[in-house]
Amino acid sequence: MVRAVPISPIASYTIVPLSSPWPPENIRTPGPTPSNHKVVLAVAVLVTILLTTIGNALVCLAVLLVRKLKQPQNFLIVSLAVADFFVGLVVMPLALVDLLFDEWPIGSFMCSFYTTADLTLCTASIVNLCAISVDRYLVISRPLRYSAQRTTKRMLVYILAVWVVAAVVSFSSHIIANLLYDEKDSIGVTTCQVVPHFIYQIYATIIAFYGPTLIMVILNIKIWRAAKRLAKQDRILSHCNSVEVDRPTNNNTSQTEHSDLLPEKEPQAPTITKERANSTNSRLFKLERKYLHRPSQFFNAMKGPLVRHNEKSECKARKTLGVIMSVFIICWLPFFFLAILKSCLDVQVPYWLDTLTLWLGYSNSTLNPMIYCKYNKEFRVPFREMLACRCSTLQSVMRQQSFTSRYGPTVRERTQSSSYRPLLPRRNDSHAEASDV
Repeated sequence: MVRAVPISPIASYTIVPLSSPWPPENIRTPGPTPSNHKVVLAVAVLVTILLTTIGNALVCLAVLLVRKLKQPQNFLIVSLAVADFFVGLVVMPLALVDLLFDEWPIGSFMCSFYTTADLTLCTASIVNLCAISVDRYLVISRPLRYSAQRTTKRMLVYILAVWVVAAVVSFSSHIIANLLYDEKDSIGVTTCQVVPHFIYQIYATIIAFYGPTLIMVILNIKIWRAAKRLAKQDRILSHCNSVEVDRPTNNNTSQTEHSDLLPEKEPQAPTITKERANSTNSRLFKLERKYLHRPSQFFNAMKGPLVRHNEKSECKARKTLGVIMSVFIICWLPFFFLAILKSCLDVQVPYWLDTLTLWLGYSNSTLNPMIYCKYNKEFRVPFREMLACRCSTLQSVMRQQSFTSRYGPTVRERTQSSSYRPLLPRRNDSHAEASDV
């Protein structure tokens, strides 16, 4: 007696004796075919991985290649980009493996590596954002003192502190896991996840998310208030200086007519009213007046554009930081909120919701370089040049862009542009009629 085992639905059969074991060793049973939704998920995740790695690599290359961006304050941005880059290069592929298979297929060592990299890199990304907020707040609140203290050494200390905090959060999970669970308990475990103990979850979420988020929210509120106050004072200063320079001398018309025969006088400082001097911001007003006012006609002519350029750059930096913080909270808050619910209240969260919040948090590493490219021209121009493979002309393009943003296009650029139309002096009607005749 034999048993017929259909291998193909057409006509292939294999005859096996009844006494042989089943299934036979030389016949591989076909595995489960991947469903359509898993194929779509895999494609979407692969696109996300490519965007994350390429975008953050461009941020690092921009600071490395562009001389203008090699400043201490951008080192924190590089640290953030390095953390996000390795999230896309290491964490996301392993998370994709966990997403596609019902059980963890690649061993306990890779599971430990995955959880360690996940905790370290995601925590470093979050704490880097907090450090950038602290740096921006100190620039706004202590502009003169902190500008002298904003050295490369200080930024490296900030970066070291960020990665130490991330390492503490990561490796403490293994210590707690070794204390709470034996090796026998992990033999039958087929899932790869972080220690679900509620004490560790509370401690890790406070250090990795809730603490940095609270600091960022408080500092950004103070930044907006300080920026609003400084912008108001800058407007008062520019108004006072413009009034002093453009003030007409009605009583001395003869002197104005023959001003070329008279010696030049140094412009006098604008008078300050008693109310403004007695205000709470009088010290800051006097300090800014001391540094902004110079007895030079050239400086008075060029001071307005330079001050407006600095105001615009600071406004863009504040706007970029606000957008980054908002996107960060939207991406990571659902995941950490569910983590507290699962560990402390023992709430059963659906698998799809848990996975969705996890990948929403990972997407924050993808969005950070896109935000810099959108809201910061100093990064947008290098991104465009590097994507077009024009790295050799990157320095000249950046110098030209910096000059144009400060002083406007050159005469050569204006004459070459098709949209440029020179402004001719307006003629009176009598002159026009005479020319027509």
